[in-house]
Amino acid sequence: MACDGDRCQALVGIVGEATQCSIYAVRPEVCRACMPGDEACAMAREAWGMDPLDASEEE
Repeated sequence: MACDGDRCQALVGIVGEATQCSIYAVRPEVCRACMPGDEACAMAREAWGMDPLDASEEE
């Protein structure tokens, strides 16, 4: 997926408040592989100044 600056063009909303993927049903494999709370998720959250997910948020 192409990026617009440092975020995906398909991501709509405000990071840290509410976001969603505008192409979720046809998103690329790289997006499907990233799971809530995994290493890639933690790295992205850190880059945006967000705390890591805790176990209750991962469900």
